[in-house]
Amino acid sequence: MFINELSSQDQEALFGFLKDNQTLIINDILKGRGKFSAEWMLVIMRDEELIKWVLKPINEVLNFFGNGEIKKSPKGSVSIGRITMQRKGGDSGRPSANMLQFKIDPTKLLEI
Repeated sequence: MFINELSSQDQEALFGFLKDNQTLIINDILKGRGKFSAEWMLVIMRDEELIKWVLKPINEVLNFFGNGEIKKSPKGSVSIGRITMQRKGGDSGRPSANMLQFKIDPTKLLEI
């Protein structure tokens, strides 16, 4: 479902949950948990002959992508800071089509 397909009461409950758990959600998406959790993020962009890269500590990445308000996007997805959360879809009707996916644009790290 898209966020605009939920009742206003369900939307409020969802946004309340996301606000209450924003830090944990962002950490799980970008850093992970346990002994293999990320400490750094490397982004490399190659454009023909030009190569740009940046290596950032994970806490800086978490702040960059995670800080910001939680809001409904015009297409019915949810933005958590600079992260878009949406229903996965596709997959020819398999159960995985009902999962959530989180999208970031890692090249934005090259701009800071």
